[in-house]
Formats: sequence, structure tokens, C-alpha cells
Amino acid sequence: MTTPKWPESLVAEIAERRCILVLGAGVSAGSKSLTTPPRRPATWKQFLTNSLKFVRVKTDADEAERLIAKDQLLDAAQIIVDGMDDADFSKFIRDELATPRFQPSKIHEIILDIDPKIVVTFNYDEIYDMYCKQGKAQEGYNICRYYDSHAINDIRSTIRSILKAHGCVSDPSKVVLSRSQYFNARRNYPSFYAILDALFLTNTLLFIGTSLGDPDIQLVLENVNISAPSSHPHYALVEEGRHSSIKAAMRKTYNLELIEYPAGQHDVAEAALEELKNSVLGYRFTHP
Repeated sequence: MTTPKWPESLVAEIAERRCILVLGAGVSAGSKSLTTPPRRPATWKQFLTNSLKFVRVKTDADEAERLIAKDQLLDAAQIIVDGMDDADFSKFIRDELATPRFQPSKIHEIILDIDPKIVVTFNYDEIYDMYCKQGKAQEGYNICRYYDSHAINDIRSTIRSILKAHGCVSDPSKVVLSRSQYFNARRNYPSFYAILDALFLTNTLLFIGTSLGDPDIQLVLENVNISAPSSHPHYALVEEGRHSSIKAAMRKTYNLELIEYPAGQHDVAEAALEELKNSVLGYRFTHP
């Protein structure tokens, strides 16, 4: 099995904890629930589709379904959020992400072994959070949601930090799902997003399991590349399939290099991350 090659400069930056790992839904996709039969977390598209039954007005649900089919997911999410009762929205979030009691995936284990100083996640689930709080990571990690006030204290301490940019299943009322919720979160909690902007400006980023379609990601990367261009790129582990023009545009606009694996072969992505972990640990052993 041929796996993608990791740049030596990226290995060094991760090993020296000058790289932030940014986690998307793909990281949780390999998790399994404790239910019988076991289930896996829904993809972003499946997640929105599963919520349609809670939309009060059928024509709204039909329009959201049409937008989901066209991959206009942010617009679909706006209709869904506007069309659901708050109580139903909270119940849906918990039923999807908390009740199944999803267990850590192999990728979660690899990321913990890599031991980054800071992880930024756009996931609502608590799979990685809880995993970091047990075993060898116990008391070594602190979770900061965008509406918490201790992000800067965590970052300036020796503790490992998990920054949850879109909220958490622990408080469904503050989950960021729709276009208006994106705006409200940035407006109401500017200090957290200023910190996030600064981190993205001053560190190398490695995106794992993200679609790169998130407006927060695009906006921050674009602003960083405009305000402070750098010869050191960011990286994303992604499936193959993007046209060369799209990849060139991402390189120019976001300073983002894609590390690609064959479409649908997620075992190759997992093996590549295992190789990255071994390279990082090897670097730390030879550069104490």
C-alpha cells in the first residue's frame, strides 16, 4: 500500500509543536457506537438529512432536502435551523452525537500519540475530548469552546488545548450550524475568534478529515495569506479528485498544499497518519 509522503519540514514543525492540527468530521467517521447494532457518526450531509424530520413545515423540509442534494449545505442548514423548535434541535443534536456513546477511532489514537500542543476542531462531538481526558492524557488537556473565556490562559500554559470553534454537544443551544449562527458566534465572542485568527497566522496548520468548505476555514486562511504571506504552507490530508486548477487556486489563495490519498481508501489515510506519527516520534527521539 503506497501512502502519501509527508514533507520533512512539516514533520519537524509537528514534532516541535509549531503546527496546529485542525480536525473535521472525517476524523470521527471511523468511530463506532456502543449501541446494538453499532453505528458510526453521520457525515455532514447525512447529519443534515437526518434533521429534516424535525423541520415543522414540509415545504421548508423539501427545500432543504433539495439544497442538500445540490451540496448547498450551509443554505440547507439555515432553513433547517430556522424551521426547528429549540427543544427539538437540542434533542436531535444529543441523539446524533451523545446518546450513541461513540468510541475513539484509530485516528483519534494516532493524534493523541502525536501529542500536539493545540488542536482546533470544528466537530460537535466529544469523542476526542473524552479520550484525551482519560488514561495517559488525564489532567493534561483542557477543552475550550468558543464561548468559554479561558482560551488564552490555556494556550500560554503548558497544558494541551482543544479549541472547539463551533461549539459542543454538551450545550446544543450554542452549536454553530447555520449561516446566521456563524455570524452571531463571531459577533458575540470576538476574543475567541481573534485568538483563533492569531494562531492561524503564526502556526503551520494540518487539516485532517475536513472538507475545506467551511466558511470559517476559508475566511481565516484567505485573510492570513493576504495580511502575512509566508513561504511556509499549510497542509491538508484529503481525498484525490480536485482539478489541477482548483488545487492551484487553493495554493495561491490559502497557501494550502494538499496531501492526497486515493478516493474512498480511508485505510490509506489512516496508514499515512500512522507513518506521520512514527516520523514525529522519531524526530523527537533524535532531537531531544
